[in-house]
Amino acid sequence: MSELYLMRWPQNLSAVYANGATIRYSKDQSVYYANEVLSPGQTICTWASATNYLSSGNSPALPLLKSNQAYELSLKLEADNDLPVQVQIDFFDGHQEVIDSYRGTDSRLSFTVPNGMVSYEVRLVNLKHEWLQFEFLTIGTIGAAESILETQFRRHYDWVHVRPLRGSNQKTVQLIVNQGPRSILPLSLDERCEVEQIFITTDGQAVEPLIQSLAHTLGNKPDAQLSLEAGLGYYHLPSEFIIQLKVGLKQIEILGGRNNDKLDH
Repeated sequence: MSELYLMRWPQNLSAVYANGATIRYSKDQSVYYANEVLSPGQTICTWASATNYLSSGNSPALPLLKSNQAYELSLKLEADNDLPVQVQIDFFDGHQEVIDSYRGTDSRLSFTVPNGMVSYEVRLVNLKHEWLQFEFLTIGTIGAAESILETQFRRHYDWVHVRPLRGSNQKTVQLIVNQGPRSILPLSLDERCEVEQIFITTDGQAVEPLIQSLAHTLGNKPDAQLSLEAGLGYYHLPSEFIIQLKVGLKQIEILGGRNNDKLDH
């Protein structure tokens, strides 16, 4: 099983350098950040794996990682010039002392989790930018982020479309429905899986726009066979939503693919 986690702009505003900044949230949940007076070396925003929930009310914004294991961080963003944004990862022990750090200016950064790590932070550091448009970052086993084909983020739902890690000629598309929203989107990529997958996270609202967005993507796969799987919190979603989703997915198959009497669940 390959690990892959997707994180968006920090939900905790105290984790963002807001002095003099303009911050705009787009419909697609990407974030425009502009700050003409931001000095080189200033941290733009921070994600942390550990928080004091009782005092701050904020949940961890990074996944748990395993000691001595190699991972890869990948960034999806645009900025105002060719000079990239610097990414820095700091690992802390139980005394909040830094025991190891990695930094780089590429869109991908490989690192190994040190022994004794209790928590860690990821920071975006300004080099010489006036603005950037941030979409998401991922952390996972090396090369796992390459499996992402397409993403869509909206207020009431997210979905991430991934290809099989080893490739496949099968025409099945598996949809894994999870309850959300989630600050950390976990994508469980099984090397044995031979079908494309779409990991959906939803709060049970805006089902019609969700179905329409899936229909648009699946319209490029006219012979696709859909399969529905229950993910995290699936059975806590409203029953009306589940019924409407199944009806909508069957309609997609009627219009484009091979129709089933029922979807797997």
